[in-house]
Amino acid sequence: MGERYLKYYLQEPIRKNSVVIVSDHEDFIEGIMGHPIFVGMSLESLSDKALASAAYVVSDGAMPSYFIKKDGQTYSHFYRGEPLEPLLVRSLLHADYIVTDGELPANLQGVIQGTVITSQQWETGSLPAKRENDSKKTILMYCGGFKNNGITTSAINLLHNLDYERYRVIVMDTEALHDDCKRNFEKLDPRVLRMTVVGGMLRTATESKAEERLFTASHELYVEFGPEGFLEDEVKRLYQRELRRILGKTKIDIAIDFDGYFKYWTLLLATSGAHRKLIYQHNEMMQEYRKKLGVDYKHRVDLNVIFLLYNYFDKIVSVAEHTRDLNEAKLRHLVENSSEKMVYVHNSLDYEAVLKAADEAPDVELDKDSFYFVTMGRLSPEKNQRVLIEAFKEVVAKRNEAKLVLIGNGELKEELAEVIGKLGLEKHVTLLGQVVNPFPLLKQCDVFILSSNHEGQPMVLLEALILRKVIVATDIPGSRSILEDGYGLLIPNSKEHLVDGMLRALNGEVPTKEFDYVTYNQHAMEMFYGILE
Repeated sequence: MGERYLKYYLQEPIRKNSVVIVSDHEDFIEGIMGHPIFVGMSLESLSDKALASAAYVVSDGAMPSYFIKKDGQTYSHFYRGEPLEPLLVRSLLHADYIVTDGELPANLQGVIQGTVITSQQWETGSLPAKRENDSKKTILMYCGGFKNNGITTSAINLLHNLDYERYRVIVMDTEALHDDCKRNFEKLDPRVLRMTVVGGMLRTATESKAEERLFTASHELYVEFGPEGFLEDEVKRLYQRELRRILGKTKIDIAIDFDGYFKYWTLLLATSGAHRKLIYQHNEMMQEYRKKLGVDYKHRVDLNVIFLLYNYFDKIVSVAEHTRDLNEAKLRHLVENSSEKMVYVHNSLDYEAVLKAADEAPDVELDKDSFYFVTMGRLSPEKNQRVLIEAFKEVVAKRNEAKLVLIGNGELKEELAEVIGKLGLEKHVTLLGQVVNPFPLLKQCDVFILSSNHEGQPMVLLEALILRKVIVATDIPGSRSILEDGYGLLIPNSKEHLVDGMLRALNGEVPTKEFDYVTYNQHAMEMFYGILE
């Protein structure tokens, strides 16, 4: 789809006095051709060539996913109040004029570049000049697919805290989100315009070859052409066209890759032309580079490209100072001016939502005579849950009242269930899976424990602090950035120390300190605004 259209898009000049109409309604087509603007013009049959070259394009429904309004074309869209499905939103973002007698949603009104007019204004044949946008800046973000993880939580929190008097936000993601991800996507602040990408990229053979060179030989290109020259013009054109296909000529002031793990999205934002471009590091990135699932490296193919693309961003943002320091030390050989570009900004919180959710009725009943440890996170290698379970075997041998609940799903679920069975811990360890609202359970448990090998700034620790939980965590940079001032017990990352830490918690020997989440959050947002400008 779109290959033939792209050929015409790139090669066909705009034909004056020609109009193509995209509609299934004959009366609509007749009405358009009887309009004073189109008197004497040639009506083109609907085709890829006409869409790519007609001077005027008019529609009363969604345009094909491959359509991109060319410079020199005028596109008018008649909106009748239909549900704003992704293709229809995309069409509105391409339009020069939107004819409607209704109201467009507030989160769309500020983003569209076209002029909204009434049907009466259209009928007069005198179209008003294009409007000037207000002074708000538009932020375009990719947030990582909205999986059940800390990146999603921190993105949702950030966008609930944002000052919408100063900024408007577009968040884009794939159309093929799973049900859990869709639910998270819908949790975004209603003032955010949620865009899903429909249809595939339009590419020439030359662009495809250049993209393949980037994906297979990025470091060779980097060595030959340098940190800001290794991205070939053909690749830039490919991704700039893709962003225009998605958003039309929407003006983007600030582009944020809030995820930083997928090269398609990173390339879209790196080549976006935004005045300010940021990319986040939510973890120790060289540890992520080395992470394996079985025999395969999980992130290496994408990060080989993304690490070099850091040079096309203004700031590379870690979520904690310790994490920034480690990332800068490990990646400075790839990033020009790394000491200036690599900064840190703390994750923001939605503490009111956490406190409210924690007061709901729990889904799980706990044994009142037991002492509960709880951990929450994806069941994956870096979370180190296997070692935690093995350590818990030794804790139970000494303190039979100890129980452990693991909240979350992931690729290691079956392996961990097998470990629990082999160790005979079925009555003491529960793999609870994903929980829609984990906070009532977290509130009831006695201790939150985090056994991770590496983290950026663990959101789960901040959420546990909001609920005033006793915390035991392995002493890694991300956790240290939260707990080092006495908010919990940091232990060396080993099975023996996990055993010792849990026994100390059972004995009431873990330090605690009240967390001022209001002041923390104010400071986190000040840090974020500081890197936007």
